[in-house]
Amino acid sequence: MAPVIRVQIDDRWYTVEVDDLTTSPVRALVDSEPVDVHIEQPSRDADAPKSQPAATDAAPPPARPSPVQTSGTSRAFYAPMPGTIVSVAVKEGDQVVTGDEVCVLEAMKMLQVLRAEWSGFVRAVHFHPGQQVSDGDPIVELE
Repeated sequence: MAPVIRVQIDDRWYTVEVDDLTTSPVRALVDSEPVDVHIEQPSRDADAPKSQPAATDAAPPPARPSPVQTSGTSRAFYAPMPGTIVSVAVKEGDQVVTGDEVCVLEAMKMLQVLRAEWSGFVRAVHFHPGQQVSDGDPIVELE
């Protein structure tokens, strides 16, 4: 299974899956859309052009809560952005394993599949198809 990471660019979060980093270009899925990505390793040479700021010159990105948060023995999937719940693939009491589809969110005319990042049992489903969610709303809780 390809690793899945969340990437923030400006104020927008993306879900990125990358298959093989040794290929060029690298084939990635960005919010379930295929994208060819060209990766260049930064130069560590002391003679690097001055136009590239050193890593210490850049301000760290602002902290932002993860779409997955924990509380006690339960973990919740939080909406990464405002949108509409298109489908919910689980119900209370269901067992899910890492990688299972939890729900589909439509935001900005794009569908984003939220997948379980850990195994557990569904404790609560807070939204149902057709309902609007705001950024940070808890959608599903697992325990």
